[in-house]
Amino acid sequence: MSVKNIFAFKRENRGALYLLPTPIGNIKDFPLRCKEVLAEADIILCEDTRVSSSLFKQEGLDIKGDLISCYSQNEQAKGEQIIKRAVKEDLIIAYCSDAGTPGISDPGSLLCKMAIENDLPVISVPGPTAFILALISSGFDTSRFTFVGFLPTKSSSRIKELNKYSNASEVLIFYEAPHRMEETLNDLCKVFGEQRRVLIARELTKIYENRIYGTLKEVIDEELVFKGECVIIVDKSAKQIDFSDEDIIKLVKERLFEGESLSSACRNIAEEYSLRKNYVYKLCLFLSDDKK
Repeated sequence: MSVKNIFAFKRENRGALYLLPTPIGNIKDFPLRCKEVLAEADIILCEDTRVSSSLFKQEGLDIKGDLISCYSQNEQAKGEQIIKRAVKEDLIIAYCSDAGTPGISDPGSLLCKMAIENDLPVISVPGPTAFILALISSGFDTSRFTFVGFLPTKSSSRIKELNKYSNASEVLIFYEAPHRMEETLNDLCKVFGEQRRVLIARELTKIYENRIYGTLKEVIDEELVFKGECVIIVDKSAKQIDFSDEDIIKLVKERLFEGESLSSACRNIAEEYSLRKNYVYKLCLFLSDDKK
């Protein structure tokens, strides 16, 4: 595919796909720019037209465009139809999820992909996103983080997924439903240890908004009752290991002795101890001759 350089505003055509965030709780967080786009949109795609209609009514918006249901199960089929029509007829398409920013654990990414493939500008309007609100109030180092989103519902699958991040050197962010919080916290404890610090944020921007800070053990021991979807922020590993070159070579040799290939041993050690893979491999490249 050739490089696409699509200007959003420096063009003759008005057609575009707007990704519009909606409040996650507090109605006052509805961005003014979203209201302006909605008033001009030819078609408004909604995760649930009933939810969106109620929101627009509360805000007193005069909606002229057609409201069309577009959710995860029909996003592909409905999106293809609407995007092609938008290109042909030069239409403004707006997409609203039920709450928060489209594409973040919500539909919207497929629409975006199809718009790009059809040279239709995609314009994302800034607004409420639950995990960002939780992250910036965590008190953790936010210079690097990984947004994981929802974990598998089955405990064995959840632990398998969490093990991928067991030695992560950055903050981790998860979404979870209230009825699974107890099981998920216990699984987090198994993988990350009792003393890993966490923040649990719930009901963000709403009247019962609260944040729970502590170690995993402290939070689990509180036997809290969770209501509403939760954001879990897990602090990065506190394990600080300062390896010398000799230490790295020794670790790689141990893996080679256990039967791993050189590339696999270097990759796994780099991931496990947050080292640069290329550096580890170049440092230990001579070991490949020793095995011959």
